[in-house]
Amino acid sequence: MIRIRDKMSTLALAAAAAAFTGAAGAAGSIKAAYVEQVIPSHTYFGHMTVVNATNSIGPGTGILGIGSITLTNFDASPQQVFIFVPSYSGDGCGAGGSTIIGGTTPMMTFYVQPNSTLHLPFPMPLVINPSAGNTCIGAEVTTLLHGGSVTMDVDGVVN
Repeated sequence: MIRIRDKMSTLALAAAAAAFTGAAGAAGSIKAAYVEQVIPSHTYFGHMTVVNATNSIGPGTGILGIGSITLTNFDASPQQVFIFVPSYSGDGCGAGGSTIIGGTTPMMTFYVQPNSTLHLPFPMPLVINPSAGNTCIGAEVTTLLHGGSVTMDVDGVVN
């Protein structure tokens, strides 16, 4: 016996069920199928300090959807921060002594005022796909004035 579920996607199955249950049941069935397949099940929060070096954070695997980035400048001088997807010489996100040897898109540069915080919300998540098997985001202070003490907080979801 062939099971119908083996031959149909969850969304198609929900639409078929909706045809039998009427309009009221249609919205609920389709919504349930959509939520099951689209909403990620893991939230992500990462924090790093960037002082006179390039640093990186990330879940390591999966696709990272960044909802917001918060940059805090603890220095008395403005700091320019370069954010990018890093490439590593070994295992990623700083694990196992790997070194950042390059980067890829998305790449962004922000200027953070002295002793202040810059919050960057992304209404549509900023998607970070795995690069060479690693899902990470890197940052570097490129205006090393007075030490360039900047922290970066990343909030998002992982699929």
